[in-house]
This record gives sequence, C-alpha cells and structure tokens, in this order.
Amino acid sequence: MDLNVLRRRRATGAAPKRRLLVNVINWLALGIVLVTLVSAVFAPLLTDFDPNQASPVDRFLAWGEDGHLLGTDHIGRDLLTRLLFGARLVWIVGLSVSLLAIIVGGALGAMAGYIGGRTDDVVSRAADAVLAFPPLLLALVLSAVMGPSTRTGIIALAIVYTPLVVRVSRAAVIGERHLSYVDASRGLGNSEARTLIRHVFPNVGGALFVVGSVVVSRAIIVEASLSFLGAGTQPPTSNWGVMIAEVRELIFSKPGQVLLPAFVLSATVLSLNLVSDFLSDRIDPRHSQDGLA
Repeated sequence: MDLNVLRRRRATGAAPKRRLLVNVINWLALGIVLVTLVSAVFAPLLTDFDPNQASPVDRFLAWGEDGHLLGTDHIGRDLLTRLLFGARLVWIVGLSVSLLAIIVGGALGAMAGYIGGRTDDVVSRAADAVLAFPPLLLALVLSAVMGPSTRTGIIALAIVYTPLVVRVSRAAVIGERHLSYVDASRGLGNSEARTLIRHVFPNVGGALFVVGSVVVSRAIIVEASLSFLGAGTQPPTSNWGVMIAEVRELIFSKPGQVLLPAFVLSATVLSLNLVSDFLSDRIDPRHSQDGLA
C-alpha cells in the first residue's frame, strides 16, 4: 500500500482522538473556573470558620483534624476557608479590572479606529507607550505611588491592561467601519456617533468579550504577584498571593503550606487561559474549531 495513503489514514484516525482530548481539557478547565466562581460567591456558606481568626494552639493541624479539611496554617487559620475567601477576592479583582479596562479601552479604541487621523495617532501612541512597560513593573510603580491595597491594585491593573483592550477594540472597529451596513446607516441620516454606538460597537462585542477574559486571568496572576511582594492586598486579608508570601520560609519544612495556594492559583489562571482560547476559537471562525463540542 502506498505510504502516503497510510499517512493520510493515520492522520484521519488521529483527528477525532485529538478533538476528544481537546474537548475533555476544555470541559475540565471550564469546570475549574466554575468551581472557583461558585466558591467565591458562596464562600460564607461553605465554611464555619473565620478566614482571619488566628488560633495559635491549632497551628499546622493535619488534613481533616478537628474539622479542618485542609488543615491550618502557621497561626491556626483554616486553610480551606482562606482559599475560599481568597477565590472571592480573586474574582473581584479580575472582573473589576476587566470591566474597567473594557469600558475605558473599548471606548477609546473604538473612537480611534472609527475616527482615524490624529485621534487614532494620539490614542495608539499612548497605548503603545504604556504597553512598552512590563505589566508587573508598571503595576508596582503605580501601587507604590497610590499606596498598597486591593483597591489601588485594581486601579493600577486597570491602567496597565486598558491599552491591550484599546488595540483590540481599534483593530475590530477598523475592520467594520467600511462595511456596507455602516454606509447604510450613514445613508439613513444617522450621525457618526450614533452609527458607531448603535451599529459598529455591538459588532465588536465578541472581540471585547474574548480580550476581557484574557485580562481577567492576567489581572489575577499580576495581583497575586503584587500581594506576594507586599504592594497589593495586605495581610491578614485572605488572598492567594498573601497566603504564599506568609509561609514562603516554610517551603522546605512545610511545603504543603506554600504549594496548596500556589497550585490553586496556577490551576485557576491556566483554566481561564484555556477558556479564553476556546472563546477565541468559537468567536473567530478563522481559528481552529477545536473546543467544547
């Protein structure tokens, strides 16, 4: 039998298996995202412990001991409770940053892409200037100026990631502004502002939704890094970055204390990235169609 025929048959047989594997991975990622989201919403109902209440006599309890399913930390706080309330803070930060970036960046990018000319030049160059700085470094500087806290971390990250949304919004609007429905709206006597807001902007909503999901995952990991470095959320507030920072000296003697919040943070961010890729594939037909079937 011809060798090329064998290769084609093998490739044809491997494709369904690959799609099945991708579907399983995407469903698992979506499940992790939903679990963290549900944990954030219902955290007070899922535990009887106070996330910030120290109990030195109960420090370093083992899993399941005295009702502590995941044990306790170095000052006797329930680890599961702190992870649950940490998930709440993670989603508050991620969604707040994404929402602010989409509102401001989406509007600026749409205006730059639709109007063009000098407006486009000013907005684009300003976005490029911000994007020239590493996100964590810029967020550190802004947090240092405004003072470390969860609120300033959200504001700093919104400033950091708004230019990313600006570029996506601008590119999407440029691709829409010369289409026939835009000309038809103008022909009906609609103003440029009405055409942009009522007709063009809704058609770029898919792109903004995708970039918004990307911003959520990036904001989560950068805010955790800020908190780890002491420039974000401050102890004793339950935050996954704070949890890692508080016990980093115990990495060799009590590795579980460090690895547990680190694993939850990594799994959440990875899952959000996979879900973002899936959304991108589904919304943009030019991309691969692998995903949640």
